[in-house]
Amino acid sequence: MKKQVLKKEAANILLLITAAAISFISLHVFVIPSNFSPSGIDGVSTILFELTGINIGWFKILFNIPLLILAWIYLKRRYVAYVVAFTMLDSLGMIALERLDFFTFIPQDITNAEAVGYRLIAAIFAGVSLGMCTAIMLKLGCSTGGVDIIACLVNLKKPNFHVERIISIICYGVILCSYFVYWDLTSILLSVIQIFVFENTVSAILRKERYALEVKVITKQPEKIRDEILYKYHHSATIIKARGMYTGEEFDMVITVINSRDIAPFMNTMKQHPDTFVYFLDGVKVQGDFHFGDKIGERISAY
Repeated sequence: MKKQVLKKEAANILLLITAAAISFISLHVFVIPSNFSPSGIDGVSTILFELTGINIGWFKILFNIPLLILAWIYLKRRYVAYVVAFTMLDSLGMIALERLDFFTFIPQDITNAEAVGYRLIAAIFAGVSLGMCTAIMLKLGCSTGGVDIIACLVNLKKPNFHVERIISIICYGVILCSYFVYWDLTSILLSVIQIFVFENTVSAILRKERYALEVKVITKQPEKIRDEILYKYHHSATIIKARGMYTGEEFDMVITVINSRDIAPFMNTMKQHPDTFVYFLDGVKVQGDFHFGDKIGERISAY
């Protein structure tokens, strides 16, 4: 078991390094020479780079420090450790590429008419590559930091509030502000193209994780299973009385629906209850929000 855990962590670290490399290479090669702002902290850092000339790597470190301190207090330590590692590799990579005078996609000696085509291609490939980077980090159970941390902290207090919605509001706010730096409508349109490609790339890679799963737990201790589902995974459940056909013993069947990305930690949680039998159906499509809302959350807290 120890060797398997070490191998898994080694693979995760390799993926993290790959994600960081994709991020800083994409920003240096495609984004900076194209004069547009991507989403999130990258966008804010790019705007400040345009105003000050200071490498965006320094700004990314500066902005993430207070967010990571809050994350260390309220979020899981593993999540924070991975985000810290990603942030440092990503930021230091940006600083190193600038000092090495690394390749950029847009040539220096082209006309303005030719530059528009180059900038469009750069925005598309920036969206693809940064989307791949984010998808890798999400598969590792963490994120690229920045607005993702803000969204997670908000979601911690408001579980029924969609994290994606928070991120989108912040990202499009950054893009809107970038107009007053570049004073160029083309830059705004390139930002919109980049974020559109980015979101679709993440969605395509994580498509399987976007589905929900119907989980059924056969147990004699439904109260313990209920607490795990309500407090840890922020879902509700249905309990049905059941009887074994062969033994005739009385059991409870707990039925719930959870996100696919939560299935691995959920099954690990169920291992702490060896008297349970668990099975799930993959690819269940859900209509409506299957997280419990504020009123249910208040009743649970009161209970």
